[in-house]
Amino acid sequence: MRFRPPVRPKGDGFVIDIGADEAGLVVRLLGELRELLSDRDPSPESQALLGRLFPAAYPDDPELEAEYQRLMRDELIQSRLASIDGVERVLSGSGRVDEAGLTAFMQSVNAIRLILGTMIGVTDDHDVDDLDELDATPEHQLYGYLSWLLEWAVRAAV
Repeated sequence: MRFRPPVRPKGDGFVIDIGADEAGLVVRLLGELRELLSDRDPSPESQALLGRLFPAAYPDDPELEAEYQRLMRDELIQSRLASIDGVERVLSGSGRVDEAGLTAFMQSVNAIRLILGTMIGVTDDHDVDDLDELDATPEHQLYGYLSWLLEWAVRAAV
């Protein structure tokens, strides 16, 4: 049997074909991400997890950063929530997306990856290929799967 990439160009769009179990897992993780993003009074732990999704625009100027967050945070969250909604529909349906849908898929998968990476202590210096799969935790294996899925989505887009 020949390998078929999980994300590939098809016609004038793309197809995301990851199987029902994997799609269900991603949809569940997207639901958890939605809850985290929708929390109007996040705990310090939740704020730390979201930090990778919303890095400081003005890290050296607290006043400018506060103003930026006041003006942009809700819009950024709404954009992420809209992407999550679209990806859930695609994964629960035909798997067909246009370029905008593929971008939403990549952003959503990467958001999950960033939060999971924060939870398990992945840093910028971390190389997912260095994991010994036999010794890796389930969270590390999930991180590796999401990285692999994102890689195939990027390959399809170029």
